[in-house]
Amino acid sequence: MIIVAQIKLVPDSMQFDLLMETLTAMNRACNQISAVAFDNQCFNRTKLHKLTYYPVREDFGLKSQMTIRAIGKVVDAYKVKAQKAKGPIDTQRIFRLKGAVAFDCRMVSFDLSSDSVSILTLEGRQLMKFEVGDNARNLMAFQKGESDLFFRNGHFFLNVSCDIPEPELIEHQNVIGVDLGINQLATLSTGESFDGQQTEKVHKKNQAKRTGLQKKKTRSAKRKLKRNSGKEKRFKRNENHIISKRIVDEAKRTGSAIALEDLTGIRRRQRVRKSQRSRFSGWAFHQLRQFIIYKAKLAGVPVFLVPPAYTSQRCHKCGHIEKANRKSQSEFVCCSCGHGDHADKNAALNIAELGCSQSAHGRVVGFIRQ
Repeated sequence: MIIVAQIKLVPDSMQFDLLMETLTAMNRACNQISAVAFDNQCFNRTKLHKLTYYPVREDFGLKSQMTIRAIGKVVDAYKVKAQKAKGPIDTQRIFRLKGAVAFDCRMVSFDLSSDSVSILTLEGRQLMKFEVGDNARNLMAFQKGESDLFFRNGHFFLNVSCDIPEPELIEHQNVIGVDLGINQLATLSTGESFDGQQTEKVHKKNQAKRTGLQKKKTRSAKRKLKRNSGKEKRFKRNENHIISKRIVDEAKRTGSAIALEDLTGIRRRQRVRKSQRSRFSGWAFHQLRQFIIYKAKLAGVPVFLVPPAYTSQRCHKCGHIEKANRKSQSEFVCCSCGHGDHADKNAALNIAELGCSQSAHGRVVGFIRQ
């Protein structure tokens, strides 16, 4: 399994300038390659290499492997563009001069014993220090493949690809259902829940701050907006890491698998009031799901994705499905048998039941309204 470890480079002033020159030169080269690719409608790596390799090396002073990686970046970008367009490409791809560039194993090497990295620049290899957290350091023992160099907030970073071996899946006797939501970010079929009050508080605070600064339209306001950009995103990411870790730890401790709703496309299907749009669009359910899945793989915990249809309307006790069962956001009372429970816990129990069925039958199953 590929996991990305992020490290912060600590170059001296000369090395900093060399890294910036290398980054901008490679992106300028990408723009020239992109122009040739678009004019000739040539997006094949081998053919584009023949058209651009020597002119690009001469024009920008790139090393051989830098030129190859620049061509690869352009080809990959047009491949993504073609998938989105689902037809002929009618616009040229333009690259930011400080955009990320890929460095393969011939261009960068790491020494974990001294926390140093040897990285290729326009003036040859440079040896510089890096800073890394304990978790990322452990991941880097499995470093394999490309590393992406990028510039953010005045610092250079490397996203290092690490190929982590996956352990054998545990023999599970039970399935923990996880209901993802906005008021309750995650509710487990065991009864544990993680509310979103703090996340909502941070969201409202940042939204009010952004709105006030955007109305001012002054240089100072724009500087503050730039300084605060990404703050809420980082907070939500940290919360999702904490929640996903606790869910996976609980599953591993109890020898259970995890069942999650497949919420793909929910923003297209679901309609919300205007006052709720900002909150709904900022709901990072996909990120939380991805964190749970990759942490579960590392722990050997099986994960099942189940259909979300009727999980919030179905009574876990008797199986009766009716929209009126859901009395409010938090209250569930079955119109057939009278069973009452917290709505999110009832949904999580239904998800767990679907996970058990999928585990037993080896195929995706879902509830059907009679």
